[in-house]
Amino acid sequence: MTAPTEDAFSDALRKIRTSRNRLMVCFLTFPIYVYAVGRLVGQGQDITWLMLAYMALYAGFGINMSVRRCPRCHEQFYVKKYFLNPFRRDCAHCGLPYKQ
Repeated sequence: MTAPTEDAFSDALRKIRTSRNRLMVCFLTFPIYVYAVGRLVGQGQDITWLMLAYMALYAGFGINMSVRRCPRCHEQFYVKKYFLNPFRRDCAHCGLPYKQ
């Protein structure tokens, strides 16, 4: 029996890449969030809804990324021990790259 090729993993790797991209977009839009909070506070408006929405979005994307499993070794793709590393481009355990 031969080992599965990376083409067999393409759907799972696409989902892994998508979950990483979502978290990165959320991370990179933080300056926009800070600007929006500054504007709203400057106008005397309540920012609770914006803070809760941003935190929930960030947490949801982070959890989605941390639970993704490698299709080859079935370990968490981005988590080696306890810490999520969103800058990885390969599996933390077997080294399978998510880009082909």
